[in-house]
Amino acid sequence: MRGWRPRTTAGPAFRPAALLLLAGLAGCADGTGPENRSALDRELRGLLHDAAVVPLAPAPAPDPALAALGRALMFDRILSGNRDVSCATCHHPARNTGDGLPFSIGTGGTGAGAARQLGAGRGFVARNSPALFNLGDARFTRMFWDGRVERDGAGVLHTPAGSSLPAGVSGPLAAQAMFPVQDRTEMRGMPGEMDVFGAPNELAMIDDDDSPAIWAALMARLLSVPEYVTLFQAAYPAVPTTGLGFQHAGNAIAAFETATWRSNDSPFDHYLAGDDDAMPLAARRGGVLFYGKARCVECHDGNLFTDQRFANIGVPQVGPGRGTEAPRDIGRADVSGAVADRYAFRTPSLRNTAITGPWMHDGAYSTLEGAVRHYLDVASSLQHYDTSQLPVAVQGLVVDDAASIADILSTLDRRVALALDLSDAEVADLVAFLEALTDPLVRERLSDIPASVPSGLPVDP
Repeated sequence: MRGWRPRTTAGPAFRPAALLLLAGLAGCADGTGPENRSALDRELRGLLHDAAVVPLAPAPAPDPALAALGRALMFDRILSGNRDVSCATCHHPARNTGDGLPFSIGTGGTGAGAARQLGAGRGFVARNSPALFNLGDARFTRMFWDGRVERDGAGVLHTPAGSSLPAGVSGPLAAQAMFPVQDRTEMRGMPGEMDVFGAPNELAMIDDDDSPAIWAALMARLLSVPEYVTLFQAAYPAVPTTGLGFQHAGNAIAAFETATWRSNDSPFDHYLAGDDDAMPLAARRGGVLFYGKARCVECHDGNLFTDQRFANIGVPQVGPGRGTEAPRDIGRADVSGAVADRYAFRTPSLRNTAITGPWMHDGAYSTLEGAVRHYLDVASSLQHYDTSQLPVAVQGLVVDDAASIADILSTLDRRVALALDLSDAEVADLVAFLEALTDPLVRERLSDIPASVPSGLPVDP
């Protein structure tokens, strides 16, 4: 583990000339000659220029010792109250930094990924586990689907901990890492529970509002493991052990995510760098739709494909709900208190979206095409949602009464209020473009799974 170093990703590489020639001949064979391809590329490149889309740079290289500590913490179940789940349980590289479920199953669950099952008496985590790609980019200022962790324009971090957030948190991604460990359903567990060794779960005994006490108890756990003391000392040589807090753990997890899950080598990136044949023709046609007729760019802009804002796009309400109106989930409004924010959720990045389903904040859509078709007529999609696409265990957790649907539609974002007139072929082209945002190098990140962790607890497969 100590020998691990963060992976660096080179910029997009160009294909050999012979391959480009073969690609051109293939284009003639399918009835689209060079002239038509050139016209399509001119149109798409013009749209990309107008949208100011530029190549995404490689990630900055964090301190290797800090990232190595973060790697251990990411996969270690010691951070959960019952020592039975890790951060990677819901954000696993083998599952493209997610878990493949509509909404996650935290502490008490059994199994991994889409096969994971609830434990007796347990409930689902309220929302879909979001992908972690590129979150170390400084432009990602808001975390969680409702943005309850965010950095404002003055650089001030706002979190559920309020003034209890300790000094020294490196940014929004590090702050985000400090809160799943507090959530009882996700990681902390319930009062009176025993951990996997039959010892009392001391984290669960702490009051829900006492964030500092929860973080202090976690640090006591970590620093009772000699290998973690060594890792923390390597990552923070100027900080005495007595001065270490959970913010240092959060910073390390963020450093690992930043170093490991930067994604900037997709076919789209190659195309953006000048390789006209990096994307298939269907994807290029889809790109023209994305930046034009389909208006996707109005929310999914820039090279991160997100405006980092919140929108109510009429997603069907699935799951146990969260916050003040559960089983409804009113999203951003639970943070802001604004009526206009009801059912609004943060615009996700679309990079690697084709491999990070199910889609939407509650995993309502089981296919990427289904998620795209939702935008064709949002009101109809909401009113006629097909629950059969959900796992059987959650089909009964759909809030679809007339009053709830009317309430959702009352604050629907104007950008999705009008129906989109897209043919089946155009929908297929849009899906092809979204698939071209997949970085094939993410498959290599399977090797980022450590064989063991300092606590000696099992590592999620």
